[in-house]
Amino acid sequence: MVFWDGYVSDEAMGTFAPIVVYWLYAGMYQMLPPLDRYRMHTRKEEKEKNSVALSSVIKGVLLQQLFQAVVAQLLFL
Repeated sequence: MVFWDGYVSDEAMGTFAPIVVYWLYAGMYQMLPPLDRYRMHTRKEEKEKNSVALSSVIKGVLLQQLFQAVVAQLLFL
């Protein structure tokens, strides 16, 4: 007995919950600038090391997660 019982199937939760958790975690990481003193690398070091644009990374992650969701839903059929 879970709180989403009757609203969302277990298959849908198994497919989309990890995606939602990923984006929540990634969003929290992006919202951490006030805690710069706790970062492993300075923002300057990150900009030097990151040669791929953030928009390109987001597109790639969304595409990968789309494939994952489609395959998961097909396997649940």
